[in-house]
Amino acid sequence: MKLYRYLLEKYGYDEPIFTDQVKEDLEMNPNTVRQYFKRLADEGKIEKVQNGLYFIPKKQPLFGSPVLNVDRIIQRKFLKNQNKVTGYITGTNFTNQLGLTSQTAAVTTVVTNNTSSIKREVTFYKNKVIIKKPRVLITNENYRLLQVLDLLNDYDRFSEKSLEEGLSSIKRYLNGITIGEEELKSYMHAYPVKTKLKVYESGLYDAITRRGV
Repeated sequence: MKLYRYLLEKYGYDEPIFTDQVKEDLEMNPNTVRQYFKRLADEGKIEKVQNGLYFIPKKQPLFGSPVLNVDRIIQRKFLKNQNKVTGYITGTNFTNQLGLTSQTAAVTTVVTNNTSSIKREVTFYKNKVIIKKPRVLITNENYRLLQVLDLLNDYDRFSEKSLEEGLSSIKRYLNGITIGEEELKSYMHAYPVKTKLKVYESGLYDAITRRGV
């Protein structure tokens, strides 16, 4: 089947395949797409994770059905589409990434452009993921800054270190990012006053705009 060869060439093995994306890329009728995917699944060429989500398994396990890595699903669906950043990890797991807490969260929290809901919960296999709508449209250029602003907004809840202690880690994460004052102010405008104060009082405002360099 030509569709199978196309999927294998475009996605390869053990990568998420979303039927909506295939339908859009190939300009196919939705019913036709569903029929093709069902046939491929019935033939054992692809595996269904849930409605609209499939993958091509590289190998079959000795027991049970092949399982797609959930982190790959999150990455493809919510965080990055080809070279375009559409989301980021937030909350405890991002705070842990910066070394500001030893805790990790069993439920990943993601902020993404790919949702219309302020907050909702989705499940892949038995793994729950919390999805949030961003305060500002996420781009390749601003996602790290927005991650930090989200962290500052709930800093005392997530971090085991004081802001003074954690500032060096935050600055390292933002290293290389230069944003003009007006642009930074427009992002900060979407956050509460307490977050804005943290940006100014910590010296991050000058560090980000390079006024303090």
